[in-house]
Amino acid sequence: MSKTRRVFSIIGALFVIQGALILMLVPDMAFELIAIGIAVALTFSGIKYLVYYITHAQHMVGGKWFLLIGLILFDLGTFATLLIDQARAILIIYVAGAHLIGAILNIIRTVGNKKDGNPAWKIDLSQGIGNFAQVVLCLVFINHVSIPVYIYCIGSIYTAILMIVSACKKTAIVYVQ
Repeated sequence: MSKTRRVFSIIGALFVIQGALILMLVPDMAFELIAIGIAVALTFSGIKYLVYYITHAQHMVGGKWFLLIGLILFDLGTFATLLIDQARAILIIYVAGAHLIGAILNIIRTVGNKKDGNPAWKIDLSQGIGNFAQVVLCLVFINHVSIPVYIYCIGSIYTAILMIVSACKKTAIVYVQ
């Protein structure tokens, strides 16, 4: 990671922490703001993958995966846009579904990194445990009004802290012969 990328990563993480703390102060309004943010982020991520497929990935081996991912993300984003008035449902679905998938992927990445002897397996394991804890907490406190907002914000702060840690960590340069 270059020095400028490290700086931008730390600045972005600090903005995420600040935004999460502000959302925790107004949990009633936070439902709609988070739902709009999720809908916009999913839609633009889908568009980004679709544009990447059209411009580059259609000529690559396995490039159709970018088309599939782009279509799924764009579809989820437009679906979430239609449900903005159901902000609580979007937040619970997002927190439970996305963090469960993230936890599974982080655990798989942990196993692979540990098998390869990569010391980054500890950060992947902590991210996986944090994601799984968010899923459990969201399902346990599903009937409370503001608990999903707090879970989402704490998860965002946790992820931002891990971004700062990984930005400050030295990376090894691997030379291929």
